[in-house]
Amino acid sequence: MKYIGRFASFVAFALCVALAGNAHAETKIRFSLDWIPGSVHSPFFIALYKGYYKAEGLDVAIDRGKGSVALVQQLATGVYDMGYPDISVLTDFDAKNPDKAFPEVMMGYEQAPAAIVVLKESNITTPKQLEGHVLGASANDATYKLFPTFAQHAGIDLSKVKVQYIDPKLRETLLAKRQVDAIIGQIFNTKLELKAKGVDPSKVVGFLYRDYGLDLYGNGLAASPTFLKEHPDAVKGFIRATIKGVRDMVKNPEEAVQMTLKFEPLLNANIERDRLKLAMECCIITPNVLKHGFGGVDKARLERGIGILAASYKLPHTPKADQVFDPSFLPAEKDRMVK
Repeated sequence: MKYIGRFASFVAFALCVALAGNAHAETKIRFSLDWIPGSVHSPFFIALYKGYYKAEGLDVAIDRGKGSVALVQQLATGVYDMGYPDISVLTDFDAKNPDKAFPEVMMGYEQAPAAIVVLKESNITTPKQLEGHVLGASANDATYKLFPTFAQHAGIDLSKVKVQYIDPKLRETLLAKRQVDAIIGQIFNTKLELKAKGVDPSKVVGFLYRDYGLDLYGNGLAASPTFLKEHPDAVKGFIRATIKGVRDMVKNPEEAVQMTLKFEPLLNANIERDRLKLAMECCIITPNVLKHGFGGVDKARLERGIGILAASYKLPHTPKADQVFDPSFLPAEKDRMVK
């Protein structure tokens, strides 16, 4: 009996240890960026290296991305738990795959950074003049997926533009070497990658989509349908931690750059400083964000944007704003202020 009692005590103790361990077990999150890592992604790196995710009970692994088109597919199939895709690409996917549809839960780029970039020496001074020229683009890039919409608004005859599909890593190199006449991408990435390759920024011209009637949102945080359903508290915790990272980025941009270099040591620090400054000014820390806090959207504006996409993409149906963006995972507005 004495041994049975000791055994029972041991089992009880082991069970308590197991339960305690489970209570403190971290939720693993496989997270993918939309693109090659850069200082525009610094809030994620800050939250990772300063322990903000860990404090929320999360074990986060961050991977580089290969474009929003691929990322949305990876989220839909559960390859990644969370990611940072362009909301226009997600809108297209949701409309065509209603049985697999899922929303974004936090907006990152309050203004879409999509743009066509050319060199001044090309003498292309308006988007219409792209006709008869070669445009370098990555097939899986969200900015390229939006190009037909931009072309429609800018009066470009698509049949007169030759598109050369290129590896994302070669995009700016080919423009710098004049092997293509224009490239398409996010303005703060294309301009700064060109600068890194020795092109004087004053000799670069960018045509932002938003200046031609496309008042769209850009990249935001999304979770796979399964993860969103099974781990809603983890999604909320990830958002809270990331917003802390955004706040730190705003207060100390240099720290944000250093955290980026910690994740991707081969990056050029000066280029990343310039990239972050340009991105915050144009797209991330906008007047709307300063007024209403980071991460939310204006529903009416989002609906207008969805309408533009539905018409341009000839979507089978037009998703509702609530289907494309779910604000219920966000903290209160007062807890999303960045300054």
